[in-house]
Amino acid sequence: MHAHARNRLADELRRRMRACTDRANLTTLQRLLHRLDNATDQRLPSVVAEVLVARRALLAGCTVDAETPTPTGRTCDFRLARDGVLLHVHVKRLDAPPMPQITVPAALRRAIRCTRALRVGMRWSDELDATGLRRLGHAFDAFLREGEIGESLSVRDGSQHELGHLRIDRPAEHLDVRVDRPDRLAVLDRLDRLLDRASQQCMPGRENAIMVVGACEADAELLDQALLGEFIARWDRLPRRGERQAFGRDDTGLWSRGAARDAGIACWCTMDGLDSAPKLSAGHMWLRDEHAPKPESAALARASLMRSRAG
Repeated sequence: MHAHARNRLADELRRRMRACTDRANLTTLQRLLHRLDNATDQRLPSVVAEVLVARRALLAGCTVDAETPTPTGRTCDFRLARDGVLLHVHVKRLDAPPMPQITVPAALRRAIRCTRALRVGMRWSDELDATGLRRLGHAFDAFLREGEIGESLSVRDGSQHELGHLRIDRPAEHLDVRVDRPDRLAVLDRLDRLLDRASQQCMPGRENAIMVVGACEADAELLDQALLGEFIARWDRLPRRGERQAFGRDDTGLWSRGAARDAGIACWCTMDGLDSAPKLSAGHMWLRDEHAPKPESAALARASLMRSRAG
């Protein structure tokens, strides 16, 4: 992270401190400035994420208390208060490299004729020429015609070198082909550990929100899976009209396995501009079905952690 971005954010905190009249907010700004000034290069992006989340809540008119202790001996990153509603927020930064901006090659896409309403993720070897990509596409096409949700195909050569991989993620409105992360499982594992740590920091018996800050917008799909589990066929549900199977989630997600009862809200956004002017994207929010958050807590999370404009 460039020193200019650190200095610019520190100057903004100092300006807010000079104009601040709320004692709790002033204390929070002082703590954030101290952490920002003293953060190591490795720790700095996580501190910046916390500063940006606090700034967003302050702009929404919240009183922000930092490092609120819990009965378990841990602390919440922030306690937000507005109009008599309290929300405990736990900020976690996903330390994963951004996905490169690549598109599915035309030769590969044209070879896939299947039109089943599925979302699939695929990757392919950079060594394949147009002929190799067509052959890979034909293999993907045959698999898509018979494969089920959650199944995957790895195409390899005689030396067991992977030429391509395809995974059927979930039902969709149409065939939705996306480029898959090569390190998808590693990123999912990091998200699982972040969510487990956040759930251990929750304020018992109160409303809690987990705020995950990443670098790649596509990784919101992985957070969705880490929270709710993978899609599977569910015979205890009725299929949608015109379909023979019903789909639900398995018990691999934080919420789908019944964990983190006090964390009923989860948010996702990305952090950009680390070389000049750091800012957060507008973001996404999930609300738990069972042990659902109170409507006023969800409204506060939407107003203070999600924004219609980035910043």
